[in-house]
Amino acid sequence: MRAPVYPLIFASVLLVVACTDDGTGRETVTASAGSTSLGSASSSSGGDTVVPTTGSSASGGETTGLSGVTDGVTSGGVSSSGGESSTGAVSVSTTDVSTTGVVDTTGVMSTGTTQACVCTPGEINGCDGNAQSKCSADCLGFEPAPCAPGQKCTDGVCVALFCDPGVKVCEGEGATKQCNAEGGAYDPPVNCLDSESCVAGGCLSLCAQAEATPSSVGCSFFANRMDNYDNSQPDSMIVGNTSKTKTATVQLYFTPTNSNVEAAQGGPVMLGPGKTVEFKLTNAAIAKASALRKGGSYRAQSTIPVVAYQHSPIGQQATNDASMLLPEHALKQDYVVASYKDGLGGYPSYFDVIAIADGTTVKWVPPQATVAGGGVAAVAAGQTGQVAMNRFDTLQVRVANSGDISGTFVSADKPIWVVGAVSCVNVPNNVTYCDHIEEQMLPLDYWGKKYVGAHSPKRGSEKHYWRIYGGEDGTVVTANPAVPGTPVMVNKGQWKEIVVPNNTSTIFESDKPFLPVQYLEGTNGGAGTGDPAMYQMVATEQFLDRYAFVTGSGYNPNYAQIIRAKGNPDVKVDGVIVTGYYAIGEYEVADWKIAEGGHLAESDAPFGIINVGYTNVTSYAYPGGMKLAVINPQ
Repeated sequence: MRAPVYPLIFASVLLVVACTDDGTGRETVTASAGSTSLGSASSSSGGDTVVPTTGSSASGGETTGLSGVTDGVTSGGVSSSGGESSTGAVSVSTTDVSTTGVVDTTGVMSTGTTQACVCTPGEINGCDGNAQSKCSADCLGFEPAPCAPGQKCTDGVCVALFCDPGVKVCEGEGATKQCNAEGGAYDPPVNCLDSESCVAGGCLSLCAQAEATPSSVGCSFFANRMDNYDNSQPDSMIVGNTSKTKTATVQLYFTPTNSNVEAAQGGPVMLGPGKTVEFKLTNAAIAKASALRKGGSYRAQSTIPVVAYQHSPIGQQATNDASMLLPEHALKQDYVVASYKDGLGGYPSYFDVIAIADGTTVKWVPPQATVAGGGVAAVAAGQTGQVAMNRFDTLQVRVANSGDISGTFVSADKPIWVVGAVSCVNVPNNVTYCDHIEEQMLPLDYWGKKYVGAHSPKRGSEKHYWRIYGGEDGTVVTANPAVPGTPVMVNKGQWKEIVVPNNTSTIFESDKPFLPVQYLEGTNGGAGTGDPAMYQMVATEQFLDRYAFVTGSGYNPNYAQIIRAKGNPDVKVDGVIVTGYYAIGEYEVADWKIAEGGHLAESDAPFGIINVGYTNVTSYAYPGGMKLAVINPQ
């Protein structure tokens, strides 16, 4: 608002007198101060003169008399000359006068109400809120002149804001801070919860962040005790904390058989950065049968994202394997089962399912007939089996003895957990010894188009067995360098087995999604140690830059097989730079020996990792982790 001004008030009327001859020999006197006509007035004879408010006299005996002026009303005026009096009409008017004075159209200067300047136009007199207080153009006071956006007024000067008032930003990864109301500084930081980190100025749950960018890192994982040749040892679920700074609180839950209510198993475990913990899975496996079971599953829940693996079992025994587990939020609805032929005729090829939502309908179409069991009907080859499941329920479906369930298409109307396995298998069928194999299957959504087909860490003179599974009809997979049996042509769900010479690696590639699965050969095929294991390869599109993992117990040696693009930054395992790479096209591979226990692998660029362990007549292998970008939406 304009600042108040108390002006001096002047009221005056300037009367201009003009003498003329009216043709009778008499002079006429007219007073004018504008255009308003006033009433006539007569002077008294004998030279009497009406005294004006601001009286005046004319020389030579002439006296001009003007009446006083009040609010624009003026009485008549009289003039006399040489003893004669003459009476004439006197016209007076008043005109408002501006502060600088105005000359009217008659050329007569008029004077009215006048306000004195109180400032110089444009002059600055401090601040008015977030505006400059600036002298107005008429100089009668000061008015606000807002500063430009992104500025504030300080001591009469518009200056740039330090920050936008009220806006929040991150203070590192673990706190948020808000710009104060003046935009001059940030208020003190406010820490996020231990289960949160700061993203775009707000504290956001780390678990929610993991769900927004799916990978093998998550906060909830399912597991199921798998059917093995030897079920005397419990399976183990291993949870690893990949955080560099935060401690995870991890709780194991179990839903008993014939129940759909999970219960905590023991107390929560505090898991420091880069550390791992083992949970025992002691519930009875569905032994060598098809069956639908209410409950019977395990689940681990963490306060921050972690990774999880299942070892069946973790301890060294004649038959076991391991699998990377996928977090609950990353599970999908469509799978192709990888397994192998039961060459021993009594240790079946099978798949397991866990439902993660009530009211789930699960279907499967096997290439070979599947057998009936409790709650499960027999299904002929190429036909469709179906069951209804609720959250925590488990399903096992097997083929007849000496069969192979590989290539079975499993689907559901809600996301499910699927594992392909064989209780005990020879690879190939005529090479001893048999071993349990298993893998939690990657949903078709995550299958890629390019894989580094690195051979398993060398044991002896063993050959390398691969199966290539098709993600779409008409899939053609090439190998560079070429290996026997390539190129491979398969349709969706079909597979083709190829055998690669010892110590030979290649790059598999196609213009359609596919999945290569490697099978370790039995000890007596030339390896001299270890036995069959099965593991899916990770597409190059799905590499991560950090993995926490754990080896089996009682194995020697254990390996972290590192796969990276040539020229990429160093990979470190437990802080030690990995060396000893060999080249495969534009990639390179290192079979890095590691000690038994938990480990942390990391780099400044994405890389792949496979965990492998050997000992006399047994082995394990599984991917160390992966990004779960949807490459092949279903």
